[in-house]
Amino acid sequence: MELSNLNIKNGLCISLGANIDSNYGKPIETFIICKPKIETLIKSWINQSKYCNKETESSETIFYWSSIYESSPHGVKDNQPNYLNTLVLVKSNSFPKQTTENAKFLLREFKNLERNFGRKKTPNNMKWLSRCLDLDILWWEDFCFKDEELILPHPRFMNRNFIISPLSEVLSRTQTVKKVEEERWLVD
Repeated sequence: MELSNLNIKNGLCISLGANIDSNYGKPIETFIICKPKIETLIKSWINQSKYCNKETESSETIFYWSSIYESSPHGVKDNQPNYLNTLVLVKSNSFPKQTTENAKFLLREFKNLERNFGRKKTPNNMKWLSRCLDLDILWWEDFCFKDEELILPHPRFMNRNFIISPLSEVLSRTQTVKKVEEERWLVD
């Protein structure tokens, strides 16, 4: 079954990548330390919006983390170490209202986290440099937005094996496939 046939734009999906040491150690150590920080950040973002909205009485937020995958650097000409990649699919009944301000707030928080781990600002016109931590918002529900700072959903996530492999793993745990009538399949 092709991923394009699945309802993947359900929830909030964040990718993590690293191929050089951070302020906290090697990429694997970076992920171990970063995972609970991301969960705390997202829960705080949700809770702040709950106090503003007061629409949802009880909230449940579940984090589905993929395994860690190793991949070759994408699009580089210089020799770089391989990347470690993982992603998290967050399901919640209490996400903040889908607005540009809320999406950019989350992006700024992720950029602050990257800086905390030692990531330096990428020089203009320089793509695909080694990184101690790279956090990308792949999608947030069905919210679509585009400017110089942020594009949602991420325009190239379906073309990256370092996203597709962990995404397939997470979706296999979060999607239910049911057989209906003859040979048609539905995905919840």
